[in-house]
Amino acid sequence: MKKASPMNGRPRGRPRQFDRDHAVATALSLFRVRGYEGTSIAHLTQAIGVSATSLYGVFPSKEALFEEAIARYQSTEGAFAAAALERASTAFDAIHDLLAEAAVRYARSDGSGGCLIALGVLSCGVEHRDIAQRMEERRSAARAAIKARLDRGKQAGELRQETDTRSLAAFYAATLQGMSVQARDGASAQELKRIAQTALVPLGLYRTSCRGKAGLADSVTS
Repeated sequence: MKKASPMNGRPRGRPRQFDRDHAVATALSLFRVRGYEGTSIAHLTQAIGVSATSLYGVFPSKEALFEEAIARYQSTEGAFAAAALERASTAFDAIHDLLAEAAVRYARSDGSGGCLIALGVLSCGVEHRDIAQRMEERRSAARAAIKARLDRGKQAGELRQETDTRSLAAFYAATLQGMSVQARDGASAQELKRIAQTALVPLGLYRTSCRGKAGLADSVTS
């Protein structure tokens, strides 16, 4: 009996290749909306369009995929913070730009507003404590970066010598976290900018001159 030629019969399709970039991007979107514990393997496989076997063949665990998604976030959407701190010529302007850009970036209408580092893992079960600890370390690093920028401003004479940069850094880290929560609750960019405007007042009290930006008033409409 003559065998059917592949050219005449049903074409043999190649197995679908796993698209790692798509998987990480899709996982990032889910983690932003649902958080770590709220995102199940079933959610991930359905959204990515692969089986659990295929997913585990590339990522040994959900935790590994989450860590890669966090790294993606920090190098893309979340990279604005470090850039804002380094771009401005004065410490006051750096904090101004950090808060102003956060207000715009955190306000999202798809339910994923705010900062993933601030909201991704806040409370979790004991079995996920290692993940929560790494997220805490990332938040601590962000706070340290703010303090370092304020310290540079203090050393340059932009801020008075009695300026408590540690407390101010903690205050601005808390402000960003609060803006994240407000954004997740539906606050608009304009509402977040008003919060940012108010938050600049304490830093303004320690300035040694009126150099730089006065605040966010020009970009906020009533």
